[in-house]
Amino acid sequence: MNLGIPALSTTVTVGQVAGTLDVAHNLAEIEQVVESASAAGSSLVVFPEAVMFQFTEPAERIAAAAQQHSAKFEAALQAYAERYRVAIVAGLYLPSSTAGRSRNVLSLLRPDGSAPVHYDKLHHYDAFNFMESEKHDRVPLKPDYEELVVFDCNGIKFGLLNCYDLRFPEMSRLLVEKGADVLIVASGWVAGPLKALQWETLARARAIENTCYVVACCQPAPHSVGMSMIVDPMGAVIAGVHENAGSASAQLSMERQAYVRTILPCVSQRRYMLIDTNAEQCEVRNGVR
Repeated sequence: MNLGIPALSTTVTVGQVAGTLDVAHNLAEIEQVVESASAAGSSLVVFPEAVMFQFTEPAERIAAAAQQHSAKFEAALQAYAERYRVAIVAGLYLPSSTAGRSRNVLSLLRPDGSAPVHYDKLHHYDAFNFMESEKHDRVPLKPDYEELVVFDCNGIKFGLLNCYDLRFPEMSRLLVEKGADVLIVASGWVAGPLKALQWETLARARAIENTCYVVACCQPAPHSVGMSMIVDPMGAVIAGVHENAGSASAQLSMERQAYVRTILPCVSQRRYMLIDTNAEQCEVRNGVR
């Protein structure tokens, strides 16, 4: 299968680890997955949203944990990235300038020791009787969609989504339009009736409609649904974990993705484009007008 493109590929691991109240325990669990993934040849390890500290805690306790633990937690992740020569994406809480609140972020740590890259969660989980917006800062939108994060790993570009973001297909499409070859979803997808079904359906839908790989990592049961998965551009789950803690790896092939986009060219056939670099439009998106 020669499509005239570089045969880029990389191995990615999802680490289905719980963010408990014991931050030191969480770090030990993370390091164990990172060490194993590195030994198996992974270049990128993805962990869930809020893997630093339990997301079900009240706003004040999460804010206190952000103040007390975030710097050391992120420094430990950076040390793992450098020690095991892998990139790491993990969810943590950073301090806010507003008392009693925090920032729900995904942090990217790279083995070259460069500064962490942060993606602040855009869509708060204000649904199913859960009010995340009461805990964390609301992120303003920016011109040129600069609030979105796309990064490079081994020549492949990855776009970041955090949990509830998965329910907003326009965000995934914007990340693809900004150059993402692969979508990463780090999540604490809250358990509940039909929630596992929705998690799997939405992850596979984002892969199918964008003809791209989706790397979806969730916290395990009982607070979350588990079911971390790596989804092929045709929507097939090629690696995954069930409800308990664990990890799974798969190779992402850009040649395979290009082939899928050749036989199913829906991304190139679309007639509506979402990218709008007009600063005035940004004001509208922020509710200024």
